[in-house]
Amino acid sequence: MIIDRDARVVPPRYPDRDVRRWMGDALGKADQADLLAAYLWVQEISIGREACTGLRRQRDALRMNLERLEKLKGDSHFRGRTWDFTRVELDSVFHAFIKMVKDELDLIGRCFQQASLAFEELSTLPEEDLSTRYAPGRVDSPLNTIAEQWDEIAPSTERFAAMNQRALAETQHLEAVDDRRNLFAQSQKSYSLRRIQEFDGKNFEILVAWLTYRDGMKVIRQHGGTGDRGADVISQTPDGRRVVVQCKQTSRAAKQMVTSTNVQTFNGTARLEHKADIALMVTNGTFSEPARDFANDHAIHLIGATELERWATWGDSLYEVVGISRESTSEDPA
Repeated sequence: MIIDRDARVVPPRYPDRDVRRWMGDALGKADQADLLAAYLWVQEISIGREACTGLRRQRDALRMNLERLEKLKGDSHFRGRTWDFTRVELDSVFHAFIKMVKDELDLIGRCFQQASLAFEELSTLPEEDLSTRYAPGRVDSPLNTIAEQWDEIAPSTERFAAMNQRALAETQHLEAVDDRRNLFAQSQKSYSLRRIQEFDGKNFEILVAWLTYRDGMKVIRQHGGTGDRGADVISQTPDGRRVVVQCKQTSRAAKQMVTSTNVQTFNGTARLEHKADIALMVTNGTFSEPARDFANDHAIHLIGATELERWATWGDSLYEVVGISRESTSEDPA
């Protein structure tokens, strides 16, 4: 092969005599296939390095976003407010966002690891003649693996942007909810859990009946008594659904927990005896885990102290608190 000494690319000067001899022999034996193979190899390394750098930057950017999210989650005055009435929901938004970011990080981490291994293989000079790597029909270049990893994470930026927009929209919604709950909690319609704790059983039932009335329902029975067969309150939604409620008021000192047996007993009468479309148990205490499991299996809605605070203290409607539609659907239990 003839080297053009006037070309803009020329061999460097090698002071060492042996190096000059070795390079001279190599250049003298090189043909067009050797030159093309060397050029392809260098370009593949260049492209592979750029792709791996891009993967690393994606990973590092997500790590920074994750650190920022975890810091914001712990901020007691996030967006300039204390979130006294929506802290649980806000934490849930952060938890979901952080989980999705971690999932993306796991994906990018796996892709970066595979790409790094492929780049290491690509950048290692093979013991065989380099031109054989690019012989006709060979498609096993490590660059293909790197490109596959890049394609795998390419949508990650769009997914993160969508996650961010969704979290922002949910946060803005919660700001409005926080303001509404705060305003209601200061009104005369609000009943605090401490105040409810002082009620006797009958007044607790009357309160529950009033809450259904506040939410636009017609009260058919406002408290139980002898022969009520487990239905302390019966109301009707505007679209005609029958809401049957059993109330379990407890004093703070008693620390009673509504058990699975209580829920099972109510389940035996709510629909069979009282034709409930919506069966509801309400307590200012708590439900045991078996009670919640049974209720979930039998479409019985439970309101414990946490849910009662939303309903009675903060003004959320029953529909919101237990997650039922305002209008009858095929999903509502008959």
